[in-house]
Amino acid sequence: MSQRHSYENSLWWSSVEHPTFSPKEIDSPWDIVIIGAGFSGLWCAHHLLNNSPSLSIAVFEQNQVGSGASGRNGGWISALYPQSDSELIKKFGAQATASLQSHLENSIDEIDDFAQTSSIDCGFAKGGTLSIARNKGQLKRIKGEATDNFLNESAIKARIQMQGALGGTYSPHCAAINPAALVIGLALNLQKRGVSIFEFTPAYANEKSVLVTHEGMARTIQSTHIVEAIEAYRANSRTQIPIYSLMVATEALSQDIWEQIGLRERETFAEVRHMVTYAQRTSDNRLAIGGRGAPYLFGSKRKDSHEAREVTHQLIRELAVEWFPVLKNTRFTHAWGGAVGITRDWAPYVHWDGRLAALGGYAGDGVTLSYVAANSVADLITGKKSERSQLPYVHSRSKNWEFEPLRWFGVNTAIGLSELADVEERITQHPSVLGKIIEKLF
Repeated sequence: MSQRHSYENSLWWSSVEHPTFSPKEIDSPWDIVIIGAGFSGLWCAHHLLNNSPSLSIAVFEQNQVGSGASGRNGGWISALYPQSDSELIKKFGAQATASLQSHLENSIDEIDDFAQTSSIDCGFAKGGTLSIARNKGQLKRIKGEATDNFLNESAIKARIQMQGALGGTYSPHCAAINPAALVIGLALNLQKRGVSIFEFTPAYANEKSVLVTHEGMARTIQSTHIVEAIEAYRANSRTQIPIYSLMVATEALSQDIWEQIGLRERETFAEVRHMVTYAQRTSDNRLAIGGRGAPYLFGSKRKDSHEAREVTHQLIRELAVEWFPVLKNTRFTHAWGGAVGITRDWAPYVHWDGRLAALGGYAGDGVTLSYVAANSVADLITGKKSERSQLPYVHSRSKNWEFEPLRWFGVNTAIGLSELADVEERITQHPSVLGKIIEKLF
């Protein structure tokens, strides 16, 4: 009996068919070699072909298309960015920040147009996103941050019947999807356009070529340009670290239960805790909910077993029932997880040296950011002068994370303090002092 991979526990992964790809001969001449068949790598191929349809492109994937974060994330196509507008304005100016936000917002509709044109059924629903406060401390925090998008208690409850909701914010710039369906549909579309996708083929880029292991044999592949699109799958790195995010999903819920929960527009939503949460109503009427909280592993290690940490999964199930008591007798059918890549200052990046490109550091906002960043990569490689090739993340360089054991101690301390900050706000009904310490620590 073959061993089950951790990504196969994902609701998204188990709900789609996984095709067999038929690439060209591996020793064919390639203009572009892309390492990683997730959203970053595949969107790069998509945008490159849009810029220059005659390019010969090979994509190498260590496992299967979408088996990384692309096939097991929260399924949000959002205009969220890991850094705040105030940080970006301070560093890059108001115009560059507004341009970045515009590209993020526009990309949501562009992805929808692509999915419809390519007949990809990924459950796309642009219902916007809700951030919900359930105590006065949370409410004071979001009132201080909100401008014209604040919803009072009655307005928030008109959209979602979350237990204890006092108010929140709403943004129209978000859609819910099945990410595995989108990434596999994207891969099939690229194959029709002539891209060769090699699954189960580990690859490593050096200064002059790409080393791959294909069908048990090591090979050296020559290419004019290389794109490294591996995000959190860097081994023992100080440039970015893997932080674990875990998810659970319920069985399909009855219409009666959904009437008691709400989300008629399939809005994505989260409670504004310091410990990150995120959720959506799926196209087949399940509740899929995720959150952080699993500890960081020493040395930036990534472990499949850590993606199935039952104690964290159980806390997320309990949170779901806390939000919606009507779920107390509901069966949870799926539990999975994965790692997201986070740089020291939470800044995404696109690097380009004239031959090798790299992109990542999305900190959990990668479904949309990968599309926009890949477009920048394509413009840089093909020499297309554009606003995208000058967005704030292009050539962004973050400081390295601290050496161990300081990194392990600091990151896990911040995770622990996030849990305590949520308890503090619930007890004091004021914005957390610990929360401010966490911001400084990170």
